[in-house]
Amino acid sequence: MMKRAVNFFLGTVRVRAECPYPERVMNICALNNIAFWDYERVGPTTVEFSVFQTGYRKLGELAERGGFSIERARKSGVPFFLWRLRRRYALLAGLIVMLLAVWTLSLFVWEIEVSGNETLSAREILEALDELGVGIGSFGPTISSEAIANDMLLKIPKLQWIAVNVRGSRADVLVRERIDKPEILDKTEPIMVYAVKSGVIKRMSVLEGKSVVKVGDTVQAGDLLVTGIMDSIASGKRTVHAMAEVWARTWYDLSASVPLRMTEKRFTGREKTKTALFFAGGRVNLYFNSGIAFTNYDKMTTVKKLTLPTGNVLPIAVVRETYREYEPLEAEMALLDAERMLQKRLLARLARLIGDGEITSTRFTSTLNGGVLTVTLSAECLEQIAAERPFTPEELQQARTPDEKKAN
Repeated sequence: MMKRAVNFFLGTVRVRAECPYPERVMNICALNNIAFWDYERVGPTTVEFSVFQTGYRKLGELAERGGFSIERARKSGVPFFLWRLRRRYALLAGLIVMLLAVWTLSLFVWEIEVSGNETLSAREILEALDELGVGIGSFGPTISSEAIANDMLLKIPKLQWIAVNVRGSRADVLVRERIDKPEILDKTEPIMVYAVKSGVIKRMSVLEGKSVVKVGDTVQAGDLLVTGIMDSIASGKRTVHAMAEVWARTWYDLSASVPLRMTEKRFTGREKTKTALFFAGGRVNLYFNSGIAFTNYDKMTTVKKLTLPTGNVLPIAVVRETYREYEPLEAEMALLDAERMLQKRLLARLARLIGDGEITSTRFTSTLNGGVLTVTLSAECLEQIAAERPFTPEELQQARTPDEKKAN
C-alpha cells in the first residue's frame, strides 16, 4: 500500500523497449541505477516494464548508445496530473486548497479506540477523556499523553495505568484496571448456612458450625441447614462462622412453545441503494428521492471511513444503505424439527439455572394445540444449595449467654 502511494506521488511511466537482445535493456538499467519493476516480455524483441519519471528521462539518454529504442506506453501519478493543470489556475488552486485542508484535518483526532478495559466501559473512559479535552475533533499536537494519564488516574480510581498515543488523526487509548484486593473471610463473624433451593439432601460436608439437617431430609428454600450457634462448656453458647457444602436432588418443570406455521422471507432480487457522506457529525445525502417503493424490505448499512495513504483517518465516512425487497411467505415447520429445537432450548435454559450442578435425568412431553407446539421438560438435578447469611437480631439474641442477657 505504501509503495503504491510513493509511486503515485513520484510519477511512474510504463516503458516499451525494442532491442534484439531485450536482456541488454535490463542490464543497462541495473548498471545505471535505474529502478524498474513489473517486467514483462511481450514479444521476441519487445519488453515492457515500469520506471519512475526520472528513470525514464535517463533511459532515453542511454537508448541510442545502447542500441535500443523506447516508447512511453502510459504514464500515471501526481506530476503528470499537475502538468495537465499547469494552465488551469482555478483547478490548480482548488487542488492546493484541498490538499492543505486534508493536511490540516489530519492534525485533528477523528478516531479514538480504547483497549485493555474489562470492567470499565469504553464509554465511561471516553467521557472522562472528553472532559479533559481529548475527544473527536481535538487538536492532536496539543495533547500531552503524560498529563492526560495523570488526570485520568485521579478521575477514575479504578484505573491503574493509562496511555494515550496520538498517531495522526487516530488516538489509541491503552488502559489497565486495578485488581481489587481479594475479600478476606472474617471467620469471627457469626454466619448461618441456609438453603437457596428446595430439594432432598443427597450429601453434605460441614466445615464449621452445627448441622440441623441430615442426608435424606427434604428442605425448602430459606430453611436453615447449618447453624452458627454452638454449645460451649465455659459459657454455655458461642457463635461461629458456619461453612458447609450441601448437595441436594432438585426438580424442574420448564416449558417452551412455538407456532408451527410462520412467515418466511423470499427475496425478489430487487434492491435500492442510497449513499450519503458523514462529515464531522453532519450528514450529506447523495440522492434525491428518499422514498422506498418496496412494501417489505431488509435494510443493510455499511460505513467506510476515508483514510489517507499514510493511514490517517479523515472525519469523512461513506454510508451505503441497501434496501432488499422480499415477499412474506407462509411456511410450516416440521413437527420433529420444532420438537428438537424446543428441547435444545429448554436444556440450555436448565443448564443456566443449575450452574455447576449436574442433570441426572430428563423427560420431555409435547402437546399440539391450535397449531402451537408446547414442549415441557421435567428434570431431576444434583446441585449445591447452601449459601451463607449473617445472623438475624433474633438469632443474635438467642446466641447470647445468660450473663450477657442479664447485663442488657
